[in-house]
Amino acid sequence: MPTTDTDLMQWSMFAMSTTTWIDVLLNFLVAIAYGFFVSVIYRHCRGLHANRSFIQTLYMLTLIITLIMMIILSIRGTAAVAVAFGLMGALSIIRFRTVVKDNRDTAFVFLAVGVGMASGTGKWWIGFAGLAVIGVTLMMLENAPWGRNKRSIIVKLTFRPHGADEKDVTRDIGNILAQLGSQVHMIHVRTIRLGELIETTYALNLYKNVTPNYAIEQILAISGVDSVNIFNPQDLQEP
Repeated sequence: MPTTDTDLMQWSMFAMSTTTWIDVLLNFLVAIAYGFFVSVIYRHCRGLHANRSFIQTLYMLTLIITLIMMIILSIRGTAAVAVAFGLMGALSIIRFRTVVKDNRDTAFVFLAVGVGMASGTGKWWIGFAGLAVIGVTLMMLENAPWGRNKRSIIVKLTFRPHGADEKDVTRDIGNILAQLGSQVHMIHVRTIRLGELIETTYALNLYKNVTPNYAIEQILAISGVDSVNIFNPQDLQEP
């Protein structure tokens, strides 16, 4: 039996049971299940902007980390520490040289790494518990009261200044927008078709009982308005 801390560490490494083919197969199957749940959470958070290539990357990253952890655990002695630090450095280089367009994608990369470590080390229950906690937390944040009540939109509309008083049309648009939502402010205005039309863009928060379709109907009812488009600010910020 070991007598010192160093002897205890080396003895525990040598005393680990050998990984069998069944263990490897089970770890990879669990990693695939982890990848599926990570992709479900990713699709829920990103919606229509979910990137298919990035979903495949999450699957691959989970399986690769699982493979790396099993390799590290299969190495006996102090060499395992050197291999672990070397692989960590290689992964950090890959991470910081990879362009991530959204900060949330970085979190999913770390999530895939975490569950991959759980499956590679055989700590399956930790991975499933982590996915459950993270998934429930994100769903609660998505359906939080403060998230539902704040319905920010971007309204882009065009109207014809000729044949009507431009100031009256602008005033009518401002009055209707004030009835549809709060915190109304103009983002920009420009002329199109050599001054035949004027395009204006507003930002506002819709009231609770106002739907985007109803807002479009009310704005189109204004004399002189030619077209109306409504956007989600988050959609405009997407790459």
